[in-house]
Amino acid sequence: MGLRRGAQQIAPPPPARKAVNAFAKYRDDPVGFARDVLGIAVWDAMERIMVGIRDHRKVAVRSGHKISKSTTAAIIALWRCLCREGSRTVVSAPTARQVKIIIWKELTKRHREAGLPGKVFVDPGTGFRYIDSEVFGFSTDEPEQMAGVSGADLLFIIDEASGVEESIFEAIEGNMAGGASILLISNPTQLVGTFYDAFTTKRHLWHTIHISSETTPNVLAGHVVIPGLATRQWVEEKRLEWGEDSPLFQVRVRGNFPTQAQNTVIGLGLIEAARARYDAEGSPLRGAFRLGVDVGHFGDDPTVLQPILLELKRALPPVEYLKQDNVEVAGHVMDLVERLRAELHYPVSDGPVPVNVDNTGNGTGVTDHLRHSERANALGIEVTGVMVGGGATAEGYTNLRSQLWFATRDWLKEGGQLPPNGKQEGEAVAVKYSFDTQGRQKVEKKEEIKKRLGRSSNHWDAMALAVFAAAKRKRVQEQRGEHGWSGWTG
Repeated sequence: MGLRRGAQQIAPPPPARKAVNAFAKYRDDPVGFARDVLGIAVWDAMERIMVGIRDHRKVAVRSGHKISKSTTAAIIALWRCLCREGSRTVVSAPTARQVKIIIWKELTKRHREAGLPGKVFVDPGTGFRYIDSEVFGFSTDEPEQMAGVSGADLLFIIDEASGVEESIFEAIEGNMAGGASILLISNPTQLVGTFYDAFTTKRHLWHTIHISSETTPNVLAGHVVIPGLATRQWVEEKRLEWGEDSPLFQVRVRGNFPTQAQNTVIGLGLIEAARARYDAEGSPLRGAFRLGVDVGHFGDDPTVLQPILLELKRALPPVEYLKQDNVEVAGHVMDLVERLRAELHYPVSDGPVPVNVDNTGNGTGVTDHLRHSERANALGIEVTGVMVGGGATAEGYTNLRSQLWFATRDWLKEGGQLPPNGKQEGEAVAVKYSFDTQGRQKVEKKEEIKKRLGRSSNHWDAMALAVFAAAKRKRVQEQRGEHGWSGWTG
C-alpha cells in the first residue's frame, strides 16, 4: 500500500535500475573488444597476450622492441574496465614517466579515438572508471601503494618488469592470495629477479610468452602492414649496428635474455640502467660540461665529439663527422662548445670547458689547432691531448686506453646517464678484456673490435675521453706538437 499525503495516495518509488553495461558481451572476448570497439588491427602476438591473461592468473611476456607492448597493455586495461564489472586494474612501470607518458598516454588515446564513455583523467593515479570498475596507475617505486590495493577481480599490469625491484613483487604477492592476477611485460634485460624466474626456475608457475621483433607482420611482409610495429629495415639496421650475436640484438630484437661473456668490460645491465636514468631525469640541463674527442681518419671511421654534463653525470647526444681534416675538426669542437655554453647557461666567466682529444694519429693536429686558436681561448677551451696508447696512470691496467674503458664502467655504476644511441651502446657491450702475464687488465685493440663489429669503437672511445676526469691531472710527459700528454693521475 502506498503512502497517503492528505487524501492523495502516493505510490512508492520504483526500485533503482542497475545501469546496463553495453560492453558486457565482450567480458570473455578481449580480442573482439579490441577489433570491434577500439578498431585495432590485432596481430598474433597481441592476441596471445590478451587470451593469455584472460585464461591465466600469472602471465609473463618477454619480447623485443616495437611489438605493441604498450598498446596491448592499454587494450587489456580498457577491456577489463569496460567489460568486466567490478574489476580493478593497476598499470605500472619502473618510473612515473613510463606510466604517464607511455602506458597512460596510449590508454587515453585509444579511449578518445573509440569515443568510449567516461572520462580518463590526466593523472594515472586518479584513473578511469566505468560503472563499478576502474583502472589506475602509478610507478613501481611506490611499494606502499601496491600493498594497499585490493579487490576480488584485480589485475596488475607491470610494464618493463625486468627492471622492477623485488620489494614491489613482494608487495603484490600479498594480494595474489586473494585471487589477484598479474601480467609482466618486458624486454628481458636482467638475469635475476621475478621476471627472470618466470622463464627459468619458476616457469611451471607462469604462462610464458616469447615474442621476437622479427615476427611482426611488417617484417614478414617486407613492408608496413601495421604502422608502429618493427619493420624489416629496422631489424636489418640493428643487425648491422649491433651484430647478431650482440646482447643488444638478442634482447632488443629477439627478446632473449642476454648471454654475455664474463670478460666483457661493460654489461648490458649497466647500459639499460643508464638509459633508464637518462629518460627519467627531470632536472634542468645546465652547468659545467666536458668534451671527449675521438678523431677519425679519412676512411670510414668517424670523428666523434661526446659532451657530458658533469654534475648530473649525463652524456648528451654525440656529434659525428666523416672525412674531416684537423682544422675542420677543431672548428667543429669550437662550434659545439659555443653552442653548449649558450644552451646550458654556462658562460665563459663560470669556468673553462675541458676538451680531451685522443692524440693518436690525426688527433695531435686537432690538439695543436685548439691550443693556438684565439677563438678557442676566448671560448675558455682547456684542451688536453691524451695518448690513449700510452702507459696507465693507475695500477692494474696495461695501458691508458684500458684504464679509460674501465673508468666508463665506474662512471655508469656511479649513476651515469646515456642518451639513446645504438652505435654507442653496441660498442660498449661488445668490447672484451683479458689479463697479461702480470695480471693487468687489457682491453682488446680497435682492430679486433672492428673485425667483429664491422666498425671501429669511436663512439665509446669518445665517451671514455669525456668521462675520464682531467681535473686533477699531473703531466707525465709532454712533447708539444708531437705526442701531447701520455697520461695523468687523478
